[in-house]
Amino acid sequence: MLALYIIGGLILLILLIAAFVGRKWEYEKSILINAPIEKVWQNTNSLHAINRWNPWLDRDPNIKQEYSGSDGAPGASYSWDSPVKNVGAGNQTITGIRENTEMTSRINFIRPFAGVGDAWIRLEHERGTTRAIWGIASSTPYPMNIMKVFGVIEKNLNRDFTKGLNQLKTLSES
Repeated sequence: MLALYIIGGLILLILLIAAFVGRKWEYEKSILINAPIEKVWQNTNSLHAINRWNPWLDRDPNIKQEYSGSDGAPGASYSWDSPVKNVGAGNQTITGIRENTEMTSRINFIRPFAGVGDAWIRLEHERGTTRAIWGIASSTPYPMNIMKVFGVIEKNLNRDFTKGLNQLKTLSES
């Protein structure tokens, strides 16, 4: 019986902590690329281009993909569907383009977890190289927002963003 009280108390404590943890989060990672900004832009300026270095696509060679609209322009979209848990299903729509500078998009995740995120790829000149900055902002519903306390979101995104940015670097420097 004491064990049930302890477990119940721990669950209540976690729920109480989660009530005070913010739901919004943002993650951003960057890499220096030894290539002109115009060359890096060719690998970041459209959904087709981004998918050449998208780390999640490596997890399922049989992923179902569909593109619509004028790729590289606001309104163009890409959808994916995979039975692989860490890939899942969703769609991404370009929301903004600033040539050689930034592409922004809205991502709708359908599974394994439903959610919406605003993503960006920004390019900056830096000492004769190009800095590529890849980020996403979203929110996590209560009580799952407790994951922020333990850095779960950052840990998972860091691995994938590092792999993706390294693939972008290799592609852009070749």
